[in-house]
Amino acid sequence: MKVASVLVAALLCALAAWGLTLRGDAEQSASAVASIPVQEAVRASVPAGNPEPSQRPDVPVVAAPELHAGSDAGALIAHLPREGGRCLAGTAAAVKTSRIAVHRWVDASGITHYSDTPPGRGASDHRVLEVEGVPPIVVRARGHDVNLPTGLQQRAVADALAIERSLRDQLGVGGESGLVLDVVFVQSAEAYARFVAAPALAESAGAYSSRDRTIHVRWQADEEVAFLVLRHEISHALVHERVGRLPVVLNEGLAGFFERMSVSGLGAQVAPARSWSPLHISTEGIEELVDLLAREHDSFLAEGREQRYLQAFALVAVLMERPAGRAAFAAVLAAQRADSCVPVDAGGLLDTHYPGGLAALARDWSRWLRDPPSTVHAF
Repeated sequence: MKVASVLVAALLCALAAWGLTLRGDAEQSASAVASIPVQEAVRASVPAGNPEPSQRPDVPVVAAPELHAGSDAGALIAHLPREGGRCLAGTAAAVKTSRIAVHRWVDASGITHYSDTPPGRGASDHRVLEVEGVPPIVVRARGHDVNLPTGLQQRAVADALAIERSLRDQLGVGGESGLVLDVVFVQSAEAYARFVAAPALAESAGAYSSRDRTIHVRWQADEEVAFLVLRHEISHALVHERVGRLPVVLNEGLAGFFERMSVSGLGAQVAPARSWSPLHISTEGIEELVDLLAREHDSFLAEGREQRYLQAFALVAVLMERPAGRAAFAAVLAAQRADSCVPVDAGGLLDTHYPGGLAALARDWSRWLRDPPSTVHAF
């Protein structure tokens, strides 16, 4: 039964990660197999509204209304603003705690199994345990007109959990379990245009609607590109769910950071400088940084936006590089969550919380842009 003990320990770790509560015999330990419901229906189009630009093609977008143009893939990734005064999505609040039946049995080889389905013939010591609770994130993914590859939903869940874990553990962005992400993959250009419901977004690679809280992703010939777009959009959705209308520069920079993430098991890493070409910027960088932070949606998306996307990403990469930078970024996110509907003064907060103030951050940012480090962020 040594194998069984290992299985039990692993399953207990999964329970702890999900925040689930086991109900059963005190001496028994078990965990449920994650049940990730598939979205059964999706609206034919995103409700009309004032569309705002989304981000780059290889970088998904923000939860606040905005539109971004793509630099590498040349595509747009967009968001549609949500009407009403409430600026946090609140999908987790709508998820009710449910009970899941977990079947425990021993097979002919003496190995103990746990599953959400009953065992077949030949099993012994079969028991039904109840697990109460919900996982941190529920992903409901479907293909509108494309057959999704095996394992896509599990990978989407792993990516979403890794982003959520980094936001929580490194930046203090917490939230209730049960956060719901609806994802629809679309292959047809005509169908995608109907979903995003805005002519300017018809050529985008992905779009997040903050009104109905759904991510639409154009299916790509290269599956890795599709997941890059999805991670970008997941970041925007999480910001909308737990932070609010973060200034466009930090919103896009954060999404650009996480789109470069790779997940392996319970760990993940981001290697920001890969495939990066140095940008020309002054040594001090203060004027450029002040200009970047002052930009709102329209001016951020004006001519030269592709460079601004890269500058925004580099800014977040610098902030995520060291504990002091992450603490300063966390202070900005906390302030935004406290007043979720109005973008905070990011420049003022970073000047207060970053060691040496905004001038020191500008120098670090300028140095990063001119000579990107080979740092790998692991979490």
